[in-house]
Amino acid sequence: MIARDRAAASAGRGPLARWTGWRLFAAAERGNTAARKDVARIAAMPEHRSCERAREAVAVWWARDRDPFLRQAVLDTRAIAPEAPGRLMTLALLGRLAAEWEPEDAQWAPALLADDDPEVRERTAAVCREASGAALRELWNVATVPGTALRDVLLANDEPPSPIVLDALWGEWMERPSEPLWNALARWGRPATGGKHEPFSVIALKPSPAVLAVPRYRKALITALTLGDHPLCGIAEQKVIGLTDPDLTEEICAQAMERPELVYFCKKHRIAPKDQVKRATFFLLTGQPEQHRAMDPDGALLSLAYASASNAERRRIQEFMLGAGELDLVRVIVGDDRRSRIPAMSHEELRYLGEQLAARREWDDLWAVVQDVPITSGIELIRLFDGWVPRDDDSRRLFEMYLETGASRVPARIDVLPRPLPPMSRQARFLFHGRVNDVSFAPDGPYLAVAGTNRVAGVFDLRTAELVERYGGFKASVGRVLHTGNGALIAGERTNRVDRECRVVRCVDGDTQTLHKTPGSITSLAADGSGGFVAATRAGNLLLSGPGGEPVTSVPVRSLGMGSRWPRAVAVHPASGLLAVLGRGLVVTDLTTLKPVADVPASAGFHKSQAAFVDADSLLCAEPTGALFLAKRHGENFSMRVSSYFPRIVGLAASPGLGEPVILDGYGDLHILDAETLTETSSYRTGEPQRPTGLTVSPSGEFLAVSDAAGHTDLFDLRIREVPQIIQRPVVELVPRHLGILGAALADTATTWTSRNGGPMLRLLHACLEHRFRFDIEIGDAVRLTAGEHDISL
Repeated sequence: MIARDRAAASAGRGPLARWTGWRLFAAAERGNTAARKDVARIAAMPEHRSCERAREAVAVWWARDRDPFLRQAVLDTRAIAPEAPGRLMTLALLGRLAAEWEPEDAQWAPALLADDDPEVRERTAAVCREASGAALRELWNVATVPGTALRDVLLANDEPPSPIVLDALWGEWMERPSEPLWNALARWGRPATGGKHEPFSVIALKPSPAVLAVPRYRKALITALTLGDHPLCGIAEQKVIGLTDPDLTEEICAQAMERPELVYFCKKHRIAPKDQVKRATFFLLTGQPEQHRAMDPDGALLSLAYASASNAERRRIQEFMLGAGELDLVRVIVGDDRRSRIPAMSHEELRYLGEQLAARREWDDLWAVVQDVPITSGIELIRLFDGWVPRDDDSRRLFEMYLETGASRVPARIDVLPRPLPPMSRQARFLFHGRVNDVSFAPDGPYLAVAGTNRVAGVFDLRTAELVERYGGFKASVGRVLHTGNGALIAGERTNRVDRECRVVRCVDGDTQTLHKTPGSITSLAADGSGGFVAATRAGNLLLSGPGGEPVTSVPVRSLGMGSRWPRAVAVHPASGLLAVLGRGLVVTDLTTLKPVADVPASAGFHKSQAAFVDADSLLCAEPTGALFLAKRHGENFSMRVSSYFPRIVGLAASPGLGEPVILDGYGDLHILDAETLTETSSYRTGEPQRPTGLTVSPSGEFLAVSDAAGHTDLFDLRIREVPQIIQRPVVELVPRHLGILGAALADTATTWTSRNGGPMLRLLHACLEHRFRFDIEIGDAVRLTAGEHDISL
């Protein structure tokens, strides 16, 4: 009765009513039950002046205190709190939350989902499950922690989240898989938009076989098979089983030998490579000994696989073979053809093979292996013999030499050789009576053609230092000579007078034949690679001749664009058919058509007197003053640059066999240059100041000759630069030619090749080759220059 009176008393407009209302709301705020009931009555009286205030107060008090009476009052009066989160709680209680939800309300969603009132929780969850657009995006921005109520509710939403959130969810599933998360991802059916998880998400969502043919998805499918108890592993397994793709099966088997995680899948589904050789290796390396024994009882298939395997694969095969304990390890390693297999075997494999043969006491086979392997391995293997020696005398001598070298404890490695390597070895010196104007190596044998100032030319056998052909009767000094092969040489006369007649003469089998006459000297001769030659004359012409020496075609250089200037030198690159003509101009033409193939700067040929092709696109030019130029071809143009200077360049050479340009300076010293930068890589100092006249390299690049005005011609063997590589190669790969190279290295007493470190190895390898080729009729291929000094008269 009193409460009803207070509610009624507060309804008026006068001061007493206002005072009564103030006291009523104040008491209710303090928690007075009777006062709150009066306020609730007021909230139910639309005509009351404080009805709206009462409704807001009831909603706020309920949201704060959770009074059951107030909850019913909120439901009866449809009261809504004015501020969040009470506003959202009362809206949820009244079933109006979905209609009133705004995107910015997402921050209160976790609290609403944890509310004590079940209807608030359920209606909030319903809003989150049905959210879309901006509201859904804001909710996902709040749901950052996995396992929360909000995250679980959002996973039940039929609309997928934004790409950024979706990618994060796929990453979460890959790291910490859960059934609710997977159900949501599968229901949405959208893969990750990028990153490392994108191919795995595609695999998980049941793509078509065509999609699985894409390399990155195929790779992800195989990787998924290695994930163990991850749900994706089972998904991938079913996909692979459902595909009829032999290539995929082969790829899985190949990777299973490197990735043990795949072995279980292969064993479970009984898959193996189709190729028998690969299958034998597969069964061995995946721990399936029964299958391997049934398929390859004698190890023949495994031997074939071993031959083509990488070094890492071979080491694995060896480990598994030792574990199997039933295979013929030697047969697997060397197969049926030991000599063809040895070059591909590593030092560790050779040692392993030797130890196995020694353990079986198969000494003949071990000795055969020692003679085939690199001597660095042979020196180590020789220590495995237990009192056994070969029966024949020749083999026993070589065996004892191995033992002596091994006992001397020579390190079995290449760095025992002296450093730096000598650029070349001077093998012989010929002293001719009179000035040597020019020399030329034969392209088909160890012969040297020499042009003398005493109107004479000759051919010498470099193996015996004997004169084998002599040609006289020239009408002037022989200034140029070119050996064209088959015993023939071309001689070009020279004179100090521009009007005196000079000849080009072909000399062969003791006879001479005049091919051409011209006023002035023959300034240059070059071989064209087919047995013919190109000559340059002081009269301003080029002379071209075929292999037989005739007919000779004369072409004025002015037709090449050189004006009236005469050519000082010509150079030919036989492989590409390029011809370079030098004088006060430089022209590069096609040897067949004589048409320029590239533009050359106008200043490029100024006083160039020597040239040599380094390759088809690089031409080396030199001036007598010492300037060195490299012309590089770029499309239809040559560019020139000065590389360096030397004290008067007398000779220049760069053969395909040599691979490096060589310069002879005015002191008689030789400089070997880098073919790209033209920087000096090594040099040979003669220490004998003299007047050098020329430098010539043999067509093969193996020998070099330096001549001087005193009549000397020094012969150098360039092949010793190959010695470090020869020592590292298996002896079974070496040929008679290498015997001559080793002989030259051992004969070079001026260097440290025969020192305590390098000498024993060289002598042992030389003895090995002599023993190997002792019955070989091709031993003549091992060219040996006659060492020493030889006084020879033309």
